[in-house]
Amino acid sequence: MSLRDSLATLLVAGLFCALPGLAAAQDAKAAAVTCPATITAAGSAHSFERISVYNGTPGGQEYELAPDESSGQRGNITQKWILSGYRSMKIFLRCRYSGTKVVRTRDLPSPIQACTFHFSMDNKGKITGKSEVECR
Repeated sequence: MSLRDSLATLLVAGLFCALPGLAAAQDAKAAAVTCPATITAAGSAHSFERISVYNGTPGGQEYELAPDESSGQRGNITQKWILSGYRSMKIFLRCRYSGTKVVRTRDLPSPIQACTFHFSMDNKGKITGKSEVECR
């Protein structure tokens, strides 16, 4: 086997070894969980406001989890839930919307390690502006 053939074989072998890692990275990226920006309830549009994170069974025995981290200045707040310590039970989140009690429930499968929620709050404690959530 020539040097050129050996290098070609090594290159192909290296690509096959790298493919599972690339696929796993794409699966992790695809696995992000968010909330719909708006929902329609009773004929009206409602914008996303906040989340609640739980472990247990939706509608059954469930426990609301407090954020593990919270930071912010001048009403711009970031909260983070680190989920690894709660994996003895199912974990899910509820997406809550302004002006309605209708919620959307999202399961948080085990590859999801944390949820981060960004929002703005006025001096009366009311959520204002656009809120964002991402669970990865």
